[in-house]
Amino acid sequence: MDFDFTEEEKMLRDDIRKFLEKEFAPIANERDKKGPFTREEAIDIMKKFKKIGVAFDPESAKALFVEDPSIYGIVSEEVGRVWASLLPIFGMTGLPAMFIPLASDETQDRLIPKLERAELIGCFAETEPEAGCDTSDLKTTARLEGDHYVINGTKTWISNATIADVAFVGAKDLSTGTESFFLVENDISPFDTNELHKIGWNAAPTGEMFFENCKVPKENEMSSMMSKAFSDPKMMELLPISEGMMRLLSQFSPFTALMTLPRCSMGLASIGIAQAAFEASVKFARERVQFGKPIGKFQLIQEMLYNMNVLIETGRLLGYKAIDAITKGSREARRLSSMAKVYGGEAAVKVTYDAMQIHGGLGLSDELPLERYYRDARMMTIPDGTTEMMKLITGYTILGKGFSAYK
Repeated sequence: MDFDFTEEEKMLRDDIRKFLEKEFAPIANERDKKGPFTREEAIDIMKKFKKIGVAFDPESAKALFVEDPSIYGIVSEEVGRVWASLLPIFGMTGLPAMFIPLASDETQDRLIPKLERAELIGCFAETEPEAGCDTSDLKTTARLEGDHYVINGTKTWISNATIADVAFVGAKDLSTGTESFFLVENDISPFDTNELHKIGWNAAPTGEMFFENCKVPKENEMSSMMSKAFSDPKMMELLPISEGMMRLLSQFSPFTALMTLPRCSMGLASIGIAQAAFEASVKFARERVQFGKPIGKFQLIQEMLYNMNVLIETGRLLGYKAIDAITKGSREARRLSSMAKVYGGEAAVKVTYDAMQIHGGLGLSDELPLERYYRDARMMTIPDGTTEMMKLITGYTILGKGFSAYK
């Protein structure tokens, strides 16, 4: 059993860390205070990430999701460590980008060049005003009319909503009565949006989305795209999904399978936030002098640092164990990814809280990043499934069929 990264993964982690420290660490605190990124800023961020190989064109996406899924975890953790507001920009673009190579020819012609240039922003539109974690009865509908679906409904708390070129929209297919997902292009069938404000991720755009008779080619419905991939080995090569993820798709609903990796990402990004707060606390404990000695010599400070370190190390191990389960296509991926998200998010809240305590009054100042770490950590416990919902999923996977607490 090897708990260490490969040499190649270590080199990549170091390169990503240097990149983030150079490009974003110097500006994160002040820019975060100014509010959501503009679309132009978001594209500039995507282009910068593309230079280090983190992008969603077909070739880059394979390296990120197929060849070594641990890389996605490494990127998430390192981004969380520097500036969590960057996470939704590329994280939420990934899901629609994954299916674009399988969409209609017209959609591919329009969007793949944007992917190649890192000029496409996407979002994952699932949450509704009356459906947060409970997506069993979505009010957004998709009505099949000839060769198009017509989408109507409202979504809320959607990352990248106000700047997205394409949305991966969850809706009830009225012809089957089941939920599916649809690629909706803003330029072709526009949707309206409204900015929402929140406690953390201040620079990450979040909003409501309003779909009124938005037309989607029937080829851009998820089961159609998946069937297209399964029916042709050459098309399957275009889908940036690992063999392990393909096995998960055969065991779970597409939504359940596809959400395992984002939940690992959220858990590890949380650990990245906690790591940044911990490093700042260690430095401060060595340098801050009270009662004639560094505060790091006080037993209560050392106990705080111990607890912080244990939470971080445990959360990191759980996150990468979950990614390993996804890589292998193990059914345990659902349980482990849910646990990784819960543990990582709650650990980040506790670690950043203690970091502020260690810094005393300075921890409350908005001139230091501690208060930003705390606000961003608090965000991590809700998107992609609340702590409570992830616990119920875990309980169901432990107890088995007939023990769902939410059905």
